[in-house]
Amino acid sequence: MDKKKFVLDCDPGSDDAIAIMLALYSEKVQLLGITTVNGNRIVPKTTENALRLVEFLNAGVPVYRGCENPIICNNVPGRKPNLPRVTLNDCHGDFLPLPEATIKPQPEHAVFYLVDTFMKSEGDITLVAVGPLTNVAMALRIEPRLEDKIKQLIIMGGGHTGCNASASAEFNFYADPEAAKIVMDSKIPKVILPLDATWRACITDEECDKLAALGTPAAQTAAKLQKLRIANLKVNDVSEGNFNLRHTAGTVGEKVLYRYENHMAPIHDALAVAYLIDPSVVTELADANVDIDISGGICDGRMVADFHNTKKSQAPVTAKVALNADAHKFVELLLHNLGKTEIDN
Repeated sequence: MDKKKFVLDCDPGSDDAIAIMLALYSEKVQLLGITTVNGNRIVPKTTENALRLVEFLNAGVPVYRGCENPIICNNVPGRKPNLPRVTLNDCHGDFLPLPEATIKPQPEHAVFYLVDTFMKSEGDITLVAVGPLTNVAMALRIEPRLEDKIKQLIIMGGGHTGCNASASAEFNFYADPEAAKIVMDSKIPKVILPLDATWRACITDEECDKLAALGTPAAQTAAKLQKLRIANLKVNDVSEGNFNLRHTAGTVGEKVLYRYENHMAPIHDALAVAYLIDPSVVTELADANVDIDISGGICDGRMVADFHNTKKSQAPVTAKVALNADAHKFVELLLHNLGKTEIDN
């Protein structure tokens, strides 16, 4: 079976790191290159983190440093007062807990790498984007014909029923709303994995222990990073009345999604790679007309997914949106791939 070739655009980040490892050890996909973008941390740090991981695993995958600023939004005073993220006490930390990289990023800028790689392809390469979409949007602005050369664009971003960066927006789209809108307005075949799906595929402390017990560098690193995510994403008011996102049946809109139990957390970005490896990890996928609010107000960066009018054929289908995921299958993918001792790339 031919491997699915793809490029990963990311902002490492703990969940990005686990996504990279999942890709490197899967026998079903081939990671051609990693492009970094401003997001979880500033670009020098996201690039360093990608390099640390590639060198630690002796992966040999090229890393390309990308855009350091959003297209527009940071130029508007007061619009994004909490960005860029320089140093925060959160689940990512400034740097991955790995040795400092001695390898260097490629001399070519990430945006030009994306343009060159996809324009020279036969339309057989997927792009997986799990950070702010600045690099992707800039590539589309430079070379609009990319729309016809990208086989599929898998995006971790947005939230249909909730948010994690503002009153209404998910972080990746909030960090660069204009970039997200440019990408949504393109005709590239898109699959979006918003918070609605990623928060239904939480990984528990016990599952981290299973990962660590495998004893491989990838599994132990992933377990360590996920333990940090769980510790930092606890909800203070854990009670029986809280919604157990992992095990409660139902689709979006039935429950408030933003309740973590104190022993689990999502690995948002890794679910996007898992979907490329095995699309059945997403259990509910709906056609939608997707737009991004760029008003600069309280809804800035919010993803709006119109399922209603697409069902009635009164609006175009611009993306498929994941609304649910199989947490157990996700865990099995992690255990199967990260338990390997040799990279399969």
